[in-house]
Amino acid sequence: MTAEALEAIENCGAAEMPIAETCAIAEISEADYWADENAQKRYRIGQLKSKLEIRQAVIKMAKAGTPQMVKVYQDFVAENERDCPPMKEPEAETTEEFAEI
Repeated sequence: MTAEALEAIENCGAAEMPIAETCAIAEISEADYWADENAQKRYRIGQLKSKLEIRQAVIKMAKAGTPQMVKVYQDFVAENERDCPPMKEPEAETTEEFAEI
């Protein structure tokens, strides 16, 4: 797969585009997408980068005192504490999800 197609796939992942539309934009078939582990990884990386940017924006607004964003930030903290308490031993099923990244 070309570097341009992989970049398009990552950008579509960042925009939460459906796979069919992502493939159309990247000018590849869905079969080629599903057959290429790197393409799937780049889509997921795009999703995670957007998630990071959104969370950073929420934190910035929460620090500025926006009440709604303080609540969203508190929800992030609670979610993270459930998923990753301090000094938690890794679980096989959770570590495998990001093993290829």
